[in-house]
Amino acid sequence: MQFMNPWESRWQEGRIGFHLPEVNPYLIRHYGEFLKKSPENVFVPLCGKTLDLPWLANRAKKVVGVELVSKAVEEFFTENKIFHSIQSAGKLQLFRSDSIDIFNGDFFDLTQEHTGFFEAIFDRGSIVALDSPERQKYAEHLLSFLVPGGRLLLITLEYEQDQMSGPPFSVPDKEIEMLFSQYGRLELFETTDILDIRLRNKGLDGILERVYQLEKY
Repeated sequence: MQFMNPWESRWQEGRIGFHLPEVNPYLIRHYGEFLKKSPENVFVPLCGKTLDLPWLANRAKKVVGVELVSKAVEEFFTENKIFHSIQSAGKLQLFRSDSIDIFNGDFFDLTQEHTGFFEAIFDRGSIVALDSPERQKYAEHLLSFLVPGGRLLLITLEYEQDQMSGPPFSVPDKEIEMLFSQYGRLELFETTDILDIRLRNKGLDGILERVYQLEKY
């Protein structure tokens, strides 16, 4: 999709400051509540090569990711030394291993026929990768994969959008409320001001990182 194209160049040029070289600290902090019901499977949209995947695979039978950029998927399996097969899955490619599957392609081409349904979804910043016109479509598609009673752990950013061009984009608290509260019980776990020298130099006066959990009706 056209709006995702900048991510291809970021990976090719190695501009992947959004990639954490460790497991996401919010996931570690809140997994007790997020994975409280011991889910069989966990979905991670726009997963890149995150180390959250193997961490989650130690706590669920199957972890499934989807990622647009093939370089990210290939690097994930190479760097983690995970044996895998590659097969066609409609418009997508499926990189499959014993405990982790990653679909390579457009998230909106992924369906429940490919993956089944999930008891837990971890969005560790995917929604902030999308510009405003795509976010409602994204939320609807994302939650179509989650079973009733399932949980979404969601990490967002909020800042003055006119101070910095995304991605990552600012997704205000009121927009998260509008997008997600209709689907279940939305709870704000924490808000952290993450402004540092690098972000100040980009022109920001402040930037808030928020962690939410949605339990689907």
